Amino acid sequence: MVVKVNNYRKSAILVAVFFILGGMVSYFINDALHEKLSTGDKVPSQHGSGLVGTPLTQPITKTSLPKADASPDPDLQAIRKTKRDRLFDYSRSGNFADTRSVLKAALTDGLISEDEYYGELAHMLHLPVKQAHSIISEIIGSGNAYGFEVLVASLEENYEVAKSMTADERQDVFEQLNKNKPGMVSDMSLLGVGSVSKYTSWVGSLRAFSTEEAFVKNLNDLIENRISDPREAFGLYDILVKKNYSEKVSSSALRKYNFFIATYQESYPKNRMAELVSSGNW
Repeated sequence: MVVKVNNYRKSAILVAVFFILGGMVSYFINDALHEKLSTGDKVPSQHGSGLVGTPLTQPITKTSLPKADASPDPDLQAIRKTKRDRLFDYSRSGNFADTRSVLKAALTDGLISEDEYYGELAHMLHLPVKQAHSIISEIIGSGNAYGFEVLVASLEENYEVAKSMTADERQDVFEQLNKNKPGMVSDMSLLGVGSVSKYTSWVGSLRAFSTEEAFVKNLNDLIENRISDPREAFGLYDILVKKNYSEKVSSSALRKYNFFIATYQESYPKNRMAELVSSGNW
């Protein structure tokens, strides 16, 4: 009986020692693991060994991911603006041998609009330029309103450009201009600086490309037979009053001019532009 009790005690002691040793081993392992985590060391894992410390932009090892989009192209609008700025600077710096072809290429490539293209061509005519007759014909033939407006402003009393052409070319330009009398906006009550200025420039360009005698004859015909809108008369103020052509046109033409001015003022007494012209302040 005593022997059995002693054997039982020995077994119990051995079991207790085993559990104590096992607990100590587990403690040291957990403590070491905690120390590694707290210091930021990688802890291998059967299921996440490739994730820890891998940049989000890099694919996980042996894992296929869709490729990210390529880096965005440079600011296309900024590039376009730079090209346009350089083009306009070149175009306005003088009439070079290739200015016209450079502008044409820019139009074809969509870098500039039709208004800008014909406007820049017209700006070339501020100075004598080769192929002036061809440039003028291209602008008028295009029917581009903005280009025509810049054209007549460039040609207004521009005798240098006219002298650079042959007599036949000058006559052809005169006829083309004469057939393209500027119109007015549909609302009769409206008369602005733009409309009056464009008409004034048109008349001045006719003068530059004709002889004095031919110009006066054409002016008489314009006033007596071709004016279809009384507002056109305000565009004749500069040539008739400021440049004294009222003394050169026929008396019937002068009467009709005064009639157009008076009639419009009576109909639209509050029109500021009409008041400025009729008072001599234009």
